[in-house]
Amino acid sequence: MGMASAYVIVAEYVTSVSKPNWARMVQCCVPSCNNRNDINKTISYYRFPLDENEKRRWLKLIRRKDFTPNYNSRVCGWHFPHGKAAGPTRFAWNEGKAFPHISQPTKRQKKMLLATVEDEGGAEPGPSHLGTAQKTPSSSSVLVLEIENEMLRKENDKLKKELEKQKQTFSFSQISSHPDIVNYYTGLPDAATVLFLETLLSKFDLQYHFDWNVQKMPLIDQLLLTLMKLRLNCGLVDLSVRFNCCQATVTNIFITISSALYDILYVGMMENKIPSRFKNQTSLPHCFQPFPNCRIVLDCTEVAVSNTESLDTQSHLYSHYKGGTTLKALIGVAPNGFITFASDLYGGSTSDKAITADCGVLQQLEAGDMVMADKGFTIRDILPAGVSLNIPTFLVNGQFTMEEINHNRLIASARVHVERSIQRLKTFHILSYIPYQYKKHANKILKVCVSLTNLQTPILREIA
Repeated sequence: MGMASAYVIVAEYVTSVSKPNWARMVQCCVPSCNNRNDINKTISYYRFPLDENEKRRWLKLIRRKDFTPNYNSRVCGWHFPHGKAAGPTRFAWNEGKAFPHISQPTKRQKKMLLATVEDEGGAEPGPSHLGTAQKTPSSSSVLVLEIENEMLRKENDKLKKELEKQKQTFSFSQISSHPDIVNYYTGLPDAATVLFLETLLSKFDLQYHFDWNVQKMPLIDQLLLTLMKLRLNCGLVDLSVRFNCCQATVTNIFITISSALYDILYVGMMENKIPSRFKNQTSLPHCFQPFPNCRIVLDCTEVAVSNTESLDTQSHLYSHYKGGTTLKALIGVAPNGFITFASDLYGGSTSDKAITADCGVLQQLEAGDMVMADKGFTIRDILPAGVSLNIPTFLVNGQFTMEEINHNRLIASARVHVERSIQRLKTFHILSYIPYQYKKHANKILKVCVSLTNLQTPILREIA
């Protein structure tokens, strides 16, 4: 063998001995990871950090707490999707999960990390840092960001839960663009009418029934709740669930808003203000042309009420006509179909004549007025002087004369529209049955329903 050949062999041996271990073969020390530098040469391999705390964090992340890494121990770059500074976060056991495992630092670690950030000068990089823009953030800074993100996430979840608690499942905004639905829930023709009432209420000094204000629910939804109670007679539980409030709040809102509507709509616009016969003549429908002096058409209506009363009170409330305990009111309707008078409620056993004499309607009549009523209203003897009564003719001789038949037909064709007005009133289903807890508010409830009925579209097209 020549000297040149011997020199080559010795040089190759020295070169092979001087190469470090990783240059020959390096394998990732993460469990279940088979990456080696001789198989996949495009992946980087990182040594464990010298900082003991950071080293322990890596060992915890790769699930090898009892492993003691040496100078040749490596973790392949596949486990560092966010860079080396963030540490290994991607593993076979969490690949594909929405939220990969990130260990949460202890309180002691948080303090140390915050102190480290302060030592490193935690201010935002200024112009002097522009030349080092390619540097990766320190591991402590990344952990601080993780802590802040976790705190923000928890705060966000807390606020979401609070917002969900305050969120109503039903509100006026959900139905305002659908007139038919507005009419179903409120009895009013459209959203504009409801908003008109809200405007009136907003200018009214509301005195809440339970002496505590309802602040979380908008006024428009308090009005909607009240109208739904009047229109549909929804139960307290139903309304409390729909509007996400307790039953006491439902009662507080209903009594408060209905009392305010009573003061605004009935006392302010209707009480003791029956239109004169001359004003009626300006909008007299064709069916009332034979009765130009008609001032008002009278009829009674009854409302079922709870019978949890003493026997004496029950006998006063018992109505033979309805076969149960009721409250009874006198309703007065103008020839054009608008309700112009509503008395207080009396016991169901009270006669029509007694209610007419006591309720105050006769004091508003003037000489020359004519009152129309059903044949059950035998009130001719209690009418003021100069006021006439027009009721259907009683059958006396076993057969009506042609004149009596025509007279009764004319009255019937006129009164049918009045009966339709009272039927409209009864579409506010709270008047089908007034619960015991609202009995002392029954007069206001009735008169609010009367006022709301007048806000509907006119019954007669010629009046509209």
